[in-house]
Amino acid sequence: MQTPVIILSGFLGSGKTTLLLELIKTLHSRSLKPAILMNELGKADVDGQILSEAVQGLPLEKLFDGCICCSKKSEISGSLRGLLALAPDVILVGLTGVANPEEVVDAMAEPELLNEVTLHKIITVIDAENVLEYSSIFSSDKELVHTLRRQLEVADLILVNKRDLVTDLHLSKVARLIQKHNEQAVVYNTMYGKFNSDAVIAELKPLNRQAATSARFNVVSHPHHPSSHQHSSSPGGQGNASFSRIQSVLIPVSGQTPVPLRKLEKWLKAKGKHVLRAKGYVLLDGSRSASLIQFSGKQIQHERTEYPGPYYIVIIGYELDEPALLADWQTGVVG
Repeated sequence: MQTPVIILSGFLGSGKTTLLLELIKTLHSRSLKPAILMNELGKADVDGQILSEAVQGLPLEKLFDGCICCSKKSEISGSLRGLLALAPDVILVGLTGVANPEEVVDAMAEPELLNEVTLHKIITVIDAENVLEYSSIFSSDKELVHTLRRQLEVADLILVNKRDLVTDLHLSKVARLIQKHNEQAVVYNTMYGKFNSDAVIAELKPLNRQAATSARFNVVSHPHHPSSHQHSSSPGGQGNASFSRIQSVLIPVSGQTPVPLRKLEKWLKAKGKHVLRAKGYVLLDGSRSASLIQFSGKQIQHERTEYPGPYYIVIIGYELDEPALLADWQTGVVG
């Protein structure tokens, strides 16, 4: 009996982690055991930390520091096999925002996995507020535009998230964009990733398997070098490759000096299109414990957490100048 796999796709900041948490809660409420494969673009584990805090003892594998296409297929399949040993009822694969879901499907077709897993659904989450601007913002990067288009085209189900931030007229334009690239997908307009999840999990049943191991957690790190990495593609240049020019910068944040929230928000917004996403843990003014910071679509959110580790911010952006960004942090936020 094959274990079903659900792939969660979507561009940076669209709400994939929020959706993942919602699905995990729903699966648990139906006595279904999920296991998670997370893919982080940078070296820092923000999303994994969020999941671990929200759901104790969650079977979780992580691929760090690169889009999943840049990881060797043996690492992807090895991660999936590690999760299969825990006898889950379903595996959820959370992709970095710049990966093509087809690459995971390709990895699942390897001989050692072919009879062990089966693709159940591909879900793509899009940011209703910003998706219409992506084609113009990234028009010079054909690989990235192709990847974002494929995220729509291959989806079985599309969530138009952050619906509350746009007008009905704007939403109708988003609907036309989706219709242009995918006429078959089921489409939901959502807020905070909430929707009728029966469309995804109604067919799932407990597999009642015995786990081969009691291990609950593993981290697999694979270095990513955007400047030197070449993706394979078809002769027409329309292969399954994820793009190459979005990178992440890790900014260590001192725990001695609290960060003013308004100053941080102003600094992030001033970067314009170059900063697509920011997340991490900082000590904010007036607080004695860490706050989780999430920035996307020019919106910043923060919440108190019990995170015990060192403070940092991960900046994910387009053609970032890392030395300049780090220097500007010192003068623009800390200074």
